[in-house]
Amino acid sequence: MKISYRVVILFSALVMLVLSVFFFGLLLGEDVFRTLGVFTVGEEGKIFKLLAFIFFLVLFVLLWMAGLHTKKELRTIIHETELGEVRISSPAVESLALQAVKKIRGVKEAEIRVLTENDCLSFQVGIVCSPDFNIPQLIYEIREELSQYIQATIGIPVSNTEVTVTKVSAEPRARVE
Repeated sequence: MKISYRVVILFSALVMLVLSVFFFGLLLGEDVFRTLGVFTVGEEGKIFKLLAFIFFLVLFVLLWMAGLHTKKELRTIIHETELGEVRISSPAVESLALQAVKKIRGVKEAEIRVLTENDCLSFQVGIVCSPDFNIPQLIYEIREELSQYIQATIGIPVSNTEVTVTKVSAEPRARVE
């Protein structure tokens, strides 16, 4: 949404707020702008003022929310190949990387974040691993497998993979009864 549309919507919302406060004031008996002669006096006048207040207040809330609402743009990675331009979203790359990392034996859980650097990708990987594995060897395997898988699947080279072991989790032991 363009900024000019947002400004118009927010301005309209403020006008609706002023009108709802005006009708609320009339409902309480305060004639802020000295326009009481325009509206009817009595019980039917109070119902009109209450309905007008609720109407303009609801419009204010809706317009205010519409003016502040933003649609998050999808981060897209663009890569030129001999076959043409490849456009892939960062969440799609993260999903592919997550599949590759979870296939590695010893990785129980993983979280991945992709960063773009010039014509390469960089990954930040957080894993939960089993205690029975050599952690330096496991990290090496993750780096190699992730780099090869992303290069083969997407065609974009991986420049750096930062792997952090966030937790070492023991295997649940089977109970014999």
